[in-house]
Amino acid sequence: MTIIIFTTLITGIITYFFSKQIRAYAVILYIITGFIAAFVGSHDANIISLGYVPFGIYLLVMYMGALDKGKFKNQLLSVRGELAIIATILLAPHALGYLEFHLEDIGIFNGTISFYIGILAAVVVAPLTLTSFRFVRSKLGYKKWKKIHYFSYVFYLLVAAHLILIQNDRFWLYIGIFASYTVLKLWTIYSDRRDKKLKKQQIQLKKAST
Repeated sequence: MTIIIFTTLITGIITYFFSKQIRAYAVILYIITGFIAAFVGSHDANIISLGYVPFGIYLLVMYMGALDKGKFKNQLLSVRGELAIIATILLAPHALGYLEFHLEDIGIFNGTISFYIGILAAVVVAPLTLTSFRFVRSKLGYKKWKKIHYFSYVFYLLVAAHLILIQNDRFWLYIGIFASYTVLKLWTIYSDRRDKKLKKQQIQLKKAST
């Protein structure tokens, strides 16, 4: 769990100070990440192939939408798509490794519920990742892109179920992570609606007084 939290914190710090560079050299970063994922995928279990590092990056991507408005949130959101793509590339060895393990050793129909939920999460994240590329997003248009990315919440839910159902020594930590995200996200939604309502009331009062 330390690796996951450390990854989230380090990624957050790097993103805050180097968001412009990440955005400018995104393609190069994707290529480097691809090489790392390919190299790691051919080796035994490690912090990337076990999913710890990609999950740590996904945590930052997930919590971005639940943060209060401000410079920190804006810096992170400016490269949210790039971080999601990097996380997915790093997740590939984890997903493919476990799929290969089940196909060769366990049997595709003998997996746990957690395994099948993980596979479903991988299927859901594929179109989300594809549409996170800026050139794809520009062709789709914001409205279509937004509709597709509502499925991000489905992905988060599937990841939560996948991790919690494993029932390892990090069980309660995973529950805490996703429970705190849910509370923060609901508060953000409430705050946004409240602010919009207050702004609308202020406009109406201004019109009434003129």
